[in-house]
Amino acid sequence: MEFTVRKVRTKIFTGSPNDVEEQVNIFLNTLDQMNYVDIKITTLEGGIISAVVVYKVVQKL
Repeated sequence: MEFTVRKVRTKIFTGSPNDVEEQVNIFLNTLDQMNYVDIKITTLEGGIISAVVVYKVVQKL
């Protein structure tokens, strides 16, 4: 009997816009496109941004 576990997770990147863009691109390239859900970007003080990537993890047991 097989079971499938689905979890929604988030990964947060914070820093300068260039650094965050590079880190998010690298992370998204490692994800299976079917697991990508959404991304939210927030501007913080001092020209720093925070990006939250929402993604699914699917595992067969």
